[in-house]
Amino acid sequence: MLGQRIITAILLLSALLLIVFFTDALLFSLFLSLVTLIGAWEWTKLAGIKNIIGRGLYCLGLMLVCVLAYLGLQNHIVAILNLSLVFWLFALFLICTYPRYNHHWNNFFVLGLIGFLVLIPCWFVLLNIRNNDDFAFNFLSLITLVAAADVGAYFSGKKFGKHKLAELVSPNKTWEGVIGGLISCFLIASILYVLKSALQAEAINWLLLLILPLLVSSFSVIGDLFESMLKRVRGLKDSGNILPGHGGILDRIDGLVSTAPVYMLILVYFN
Repeated sequence: MLGQRIITAILLLSALLLIVFFTDALLFSLFLSLVTLIGAWEWTKLAGIKNIIGRGLYCLGLMLVCVLAYLGLQNHIVAILNLSLVFWLFALFLICTYPRYNHHWNNFFVLGLIGFLVLIPCWFVLLNIRNNDDFAFNFLSLITLVAAADVGAYFSGKKFGKHKLAELVSPNKTWEGVIGGLISCFLIASILYVLKSALQAEAINWLLLLILPLLVSSFSVIGDLFESMLKRVRGLKDSGNILPGHGGILDRIDGLVSTAPVYMLILVYFN
């Protein structure tokens, strides 16, 4: 299983590098929209939408809102990011109080709306990062930091994990894993920003270097736990099976969707 995960991860990384360095803005937006559509299709399963036509209409509706938001709300990006931040803090509340509000998860209208709040801000953020001058560094930094938090948490949790993080939501996650993810994230962030400072001959922002790994690793955990909570309610192991060893697209980007808006807010306030 681990070998399958590693092979899939290598293939995903190769595809990602090709997309970052060898595609233009249009191809990137098409790829991003395709991934978002697959994520939306998987979300309909979590939401309990079983009719194929209903699932298709949900996906098309989500992409329509994505496009309308991008065309009409470019001047309100900070407001969108703050709204997304509030949602993920609310998601943390739901995780901490699970299963007290379980009865709401039988309402596919509620879960459908939550899917919009999960997927659309991430799509919006990544498209805006693509349009920035420092796209390659910012995009790859975000992906790398989320991956570092995930990998660090996985291995440190397996090696040292004793104290459960949220046993009712995800029994295998531990506080030791969270700490390992934070340390991994901090080490990768340090390497990235030291290299950037050396190449661009600019001073390192030490406050940014402290805040960025802390928030990225923390919100990555929230996204992971939130999807785990919904899968537990639905009795699902994975959101899909498109990625061998990883499950579905949502299983792979659950940390990214919660982290991308926070990452973008950091860029806005520190640049």
